[in-house]
Amino acid sequence: MKKLLLVPVLVAALLCLLAAPALASPKTFYVSATRGGGDNTTAIQAAFNHAIAAGPGSVVQLGPGHFYTDNMVLTGFDGYFRGAGEGKTIIDTVRGWNPNATPITALPGANGCPMLFAFSGGHVRASDMSFDITSSAPAAPWNGDDETDLLAAFFLTDNASSSFDHISFTSACFPALNVGWGGYVMDTAIFFGLAEIGGTGGHHSVTNCSFTGGYGMRVEGLTNGSLVVGGAPREGNVFDTYAACVLSVDSSNSQIVISYNRMSNSYGSDVQIGQGWVFLPALPAPHYLVADNKMLATGTSGGLWVEDDSSSYNVPNRLSATIVGNDIHLDNGGNDAGLDGLYASGVRFLGNRVWGTGFAGIDVGAIESVFGGPSDPAFGWQIVGNDFSNLTVVNSDLSCAPEVWLGPDATRCFVVGGLRPTTVLDQGTDDTLINVTPIADPPAAAAKPMNSLKQLKQLKGMMLP
Repeated sequence: MKKLLLVPVLVAALLCLLAAPALASPKTFYVSATRGGGDNTTAIQAAFNHAIAAGPGSVVQLGPGHFYTDNMVLTGFDGYFRGAGEGKTIIDTVRGWNPNATPITALPGANGCPMLFAFSGGHVRASDMSFDITSSAPAAPWNGDDETDLLAAFFLTDNASSSFDHISFTSACFPALNVGWGGYVMDTAIFFGLAEIGGTGGHHSVTNCSFTGGYGMRVEGLTNGSLVVGGAPREGNVFDTYAACVLSVDSSNSQIVISYNRMSNSYGSDVQIGQGWVFLPALPAPHYLVADNKMLATGTSGGLWVEDDSSSYNVPNRLSATIVGNDIHLDNGGNDAGLDGLYASGVRFLGNRVWGTGFAGIDVGAIESVFGGPSDPAFGWQIVGNDFSNLTVVNSDLSCAPEVWLGPDATRCFVVGGLRPTTVLDQGTDDTLINVTPIADPPAAAAKPMNSLKQLKQLKGMMLP
């Protein structure tokens, strides 16, 4: 009798198991490229709208071919955005299809900037496609300026989370300082947040992607979130950029990891980290881990630029960074250093290899004094166990060639040489030097005009949006 009673119960349970996936199953919405080219904006937007309505886990799937689109705002999308593969699914702006087409428009509420895919909230997982941006002039000047370029292929804001994998980004890029100075066809491949509009939280990863032209990615106002760029030996990204591989400013209480990437850059620095350009509440410091990257700095570029201007806004210095195990190849003829450090406190530069020909292996608290501007101390840096043995220092601002330059604004820094004594010019205060070869302070060293670095990254323009 008991066995008979169990039969309907088991049947009902089996029916529930069979029915549940059907009711909750995510759906896939396909978009095909228009043969011969055309504006695919409406079709792609409709696929995203259907996927958002279908619920978490749904897929927007682009087929092979060229897709041409204006920008679109995607609110609350929690799913997958896939192509048929890198080099198979190729995305460009509508102007790339037809130069006489209606120019790409600016996004409302996003600082007036044209961006192709703007994700607000939700969780996007994008993969297996290529962006080859050939033209992107907006309909009219935006933000009161004469900028004419697309700011980003992807834009994440309002606590959106994201992952990007196996995507290639290419944009033609012309010598210019920053957005809109006659400049980039696409300024930035991926843009996380905008500090001016409150920034974004969320958790983000970028793996197995390639970036050519402009900036690779920019992070502004990532608050209470995380970002991993690379992160593992087989997940690193490849950057060959003009401006900066990764530019990150004004983030708070976030963890940002940049590791196992191959980077090449010809202007700013491969990695630029900054704090304090836009006032944010005094939240806990962001922490950066920059580890095990291979960096090549050509033209006027350097390896890294670390700056914390929080005190200019009456906020204590907040930026925290550990830079360890990187291979930094300087091939800039003495135009920049392996690392330029301004104001920031407690930065750790550990076990890196800096080689080639450059301005210095690392300079801390030196640049503002050379430039002649006001400055704050670069306090408590730890520069330990780095290898400068194959570095040739060409420094037109000094009559000497230090591998480590502690400038007048360096305070209580700690330097320990590597396998051989490191040559150090110490113009700072209360610094501790171990296993180093001190260099005498040259007379009036700080009064000499700077070389290409004299423009201080064009008055820090590389750190501005």
